Amino acid sequence: MDSNVFVGRQPILDRNGNLFGYELLYRNSEINRFPDVNPQKATIGVLVNTFLTIGVDRVSGAYPSFINFTGELLAQDLYDHLNPARVIIEVLEDVEITPVLLTRLRKLKNQGFRIALDDFVLSKEYEVEKGLFPLVDFIKVDFIQSDRVERGRIQNFIRIYPNVQLLAEKIETEVEFEEAKQAGYSLFQGYFFATPEIVKGAEVPSIEEHNFRIMDRLNAELPSVREVAGLITQDMSLTYKLLRFINTYAFGIPRKITSIQQAIVLIGLQETKKWLYIITLHQLGIGDGKGRTKALVDYSLIRAKLCELLAKRLGHQNSDEFFLVGMFSMLNLILHRDWEEIEHDIPLSDDVMHTLTGESTKMMPYLQIVIAVERLDLPRMKVLCKELNLSLNELSVYSQEAIRWGRQID
Repeated sequence: MDSNVFVGRQPILDRNGNLFGYELLYRNSEINRFPDVNPQKATIGVLVNTFLTIGVDRVSGAYPSFINFTGELLAQDLYDHLNPARVIIEVLEDVEITPVLLTRLRKLKNQGFRIALDDFVLSKEYEVEKGLFPLVDFIKVDFIQSDRVERGRIQNFIRIYPNVQLLAEKIETEVEFEEAKQAGYSLFQGYFFATPEIVKGAEVPSIEEHNFRIMDRLNAELPSVREVAGLITQDMSLTYKLLRFINTYAFGIPRKITSIQQAIVLIGLQETKKWLYIITLHQLGIGDGKGRTKALVDYSLIRAKLCELLAKRLGHQNSDEFFLVGMFSMLNLILHRDWEEIEHDIPLSDDVMHTLTGESTKMMPYLQIVIAVERLDLPRMKVLCKELNLSLNELSVYSQEAIRWGRQID
């Protein structure tokens, strides 16, 4: 069974019925309801699945995404490299309003984020803490849980904050829609307009214990970038997600990445540690992918190592790029996507990407020979060995070394 990931999305419309954005919802299957997981894990799942696996362009296009944040997640700076134009921070209703939270929200506003309060009820806490509302852009009011008296109190309270837009959620009838419009609401969400839709993508299976080994190295007094990079490249899922992370978030760095070591140097060890923390939290309890997808990942890792070994043997200084060619050579099969889509997601060098998309490059014979080894295609191996000035015996030795390396990882 392939390993799939899911994100729910429900449209949010304006007064004219035009699409304003989506609320993104945690889902762990095609069953369209919220699973029994804690809100913190749900948000991390939404972030990872949207930005690092499926891709935000597929999930919400050019429209902003409302994403729930617990108080714990707001304290962890997980939003630092999210694009403020694409994400609206939705503060859950049970988050306590404290001076620390207000400081966090001010930081978010300074970074350009918009802030929403979820399932708002006008409690005494809000009436006393006036410093919150100049920071807020949207207040979401649940039309099922609140009655007209409560909604009237909220409307009167918000009049002194012209920066705040009211969003009516859980609108289920035309009567409620008209009532909300009459009351001054500018945005609307609910089953009356659309039920949540499931967006599905394929996950690259991971090796969870690697995450903890890498975090252990990152927490050392003097972490070795080389050692950390070596551990990350042993896990195809982490390698793909790190490149996706760099390409998705606003680092302002060169697009072309030639090795994982270069990627870590570019974003820094602290950002690498934060990214790994997000991935690890997301993976806890999910388990490894199995069957066909796991087999493709295993083959990919052996291909990567054999490409690297052959490149080193034949004097190429950029053996890391050959490694990436082998590692990602079946990514289109794993993700069930065309290379035309994938190439926009990960910042690989032109040589690597051209090879992966089938163009004739200096790396292509190396990929072709590892595929020939995999298929036990002896005539093809002989032709390519001659082209690369390599003996069949050397190819056999390196192939066995790559297989041993791959088995050590599993």
